[in-house]
Amino acid sequence: MKSIANSRVLPKQQLMLMFILILLSLSGCENKSMDKGVSQVNSPVVAVVSGKEIHDIDIDYEILSMPESMRHLMQDEEARAKILHVMIQREAVAQKAKAMGLDRDPLVQHRIHQAQNSVLIQSIRDWQQQDVAVFNDAQIQAYYDKHMDDFKIPEQIHVRHILLSDKQKALEVLKMLKRKPDSFSALAAQFSIDDSNKGRGGDLNWFARGTMVKPFEDVAFALSEKRRISQPVKTKFGWHIIEWLGKKEGNTPSVDDVKDEVTSILRKKALDTWIKQLMDEADISVLKAEYQIKK
Repeated sequence: MKSIANSRVLPKQQLMLMFILILLSLSGCENKSMDKGVSQVNSPVVAVVSGKEIHDIDIDYEILSMPESMRHLMQDEEARAKILHVMIQREAVAQKAKAMGLDRDPLVQHRIHQAQNSVLIQSIRDWQQQDVAVFNDAQIQAYYDKHMDDFKIPEQIHVRHILLSDKQKALEVLKMLKRKPDSFSALAAQFSIDDSNKGRGGDLNWFARGTMVKPFEDVAFALSEKRRISQPVKTKFGWHIIEWLGKKEGNTPSVDDVKDEVTSILRKKALDTWIKQLMDEADISVLKAEYQIKK
């Protein structure tokens, strides 16, 4: 069969550990919140590592490169001090790598080039989405009206099942179920050969048509409040006894409900169009015939 958190405030020590781990692993991250035109010129030097200056604003940049949930550390002096010491460690290690000549290794140079490109690509995506791909309500409504079917939420049902290896075994379990209608979960845990869900009583959760194999799905969607338990139904996986637990009617959300989703779609389309235009205008030559893409 096809496969079918509560938030809390972290203690300060855990937050410190988290951002130190993030800093140690950072190698050019997305940064959407950095102010334009900000530079090191007027920012005081806070550390020097073998002649390399680290400015106070460099700490700001590190924090702006972290997840937004950690931006509050910008004003936390203890956090800034710890970040600085991680930056010092990274700078010292990087300088040692250069002194060893590792930056001249062709593979390392390729990785540096790729990392630089990744940062530049993300920067141009941010620029394109923030400064170019801005859509008004009329454009969002027009796209929604034209693609309304894409946003429809189909009818869904909630069922659980007991999967048996043969029909005779399925009939025996069905008899047990008829004697004790409330024993479905226990019988699934005891007899079902579907290890992916027997531990939760065979529960397959909510799903729409097209999710499960057709013989199973046809029977499952034919069940209802009046006829909750199926006869054994055969699929390529074995024999199923299905119990109907509930149904959600299909619906179409309003444009306001999917406004963010539509905006994301329009932004992606605008970016794809922009990149295609860029590729069309670029001077590109593939010099080896075997690397030409066949159309």
